[in-house]
Amino acid sequence: MTTTATGPVDLPGGRVLTWAETGWDDPRAAALRAAMDAEIAPRYAALRQGSPLPAPPSGEDVAVVVLALVDGAPAATGTLRRLPDRWEVKRLLVDADHRRLGLAGRVLARLEDAARDRGADELFLQTGNRQPEAIALYEREGWERIEVFAPYDPADGISVCFRKALRAEP
Repeated sequence: MTTTATGPVDLPGGRVLTWAETGWDDPRAAALRAAMDAEIAPRYAALRQGSPLPAPPSGEDVAVVVLALVDGAPAATGTLRRLPDRWEVKRLLVDADHRRLGLAGRVLARLEDAARDRGADELFLQTGNRQPEAIALYEREGWERIEVFAPYDPADGISVCFRKALRAEP
């Protein structure tokens, strides 16, 4: 997939934010996801006890990967995934060195816009109960909690699922 960028945005401290839309295999986004795994996995190790994780998005179901670059460095990413029955936000994260700049909300908004542009009326996502910062973000951004949906296991007590309408509901 070709990487496309949009115009720069000034951030506090003289930093400059630029955007790229890319694919799942982009090495910058992959490095951010690996850092997320290293940070988040210990929170769930005792709960998972070796149980398998749901499969990550594949090239076939990834609609777009949004990448935030601060002064040219990969700072945040998120993925819009198209499944047969829904659009889903996956793997949204902000690099530890770039937190407190409002990037998570900006990435989420870009993913919502990308879904709207592709005809989606609603979006879904799953996070874990040991990620209070993610839960707070989604609630702050107008997402509503819903029942845990497949492929996530409601019995594991880990998953917290959300839905957001992208168009005005009647």
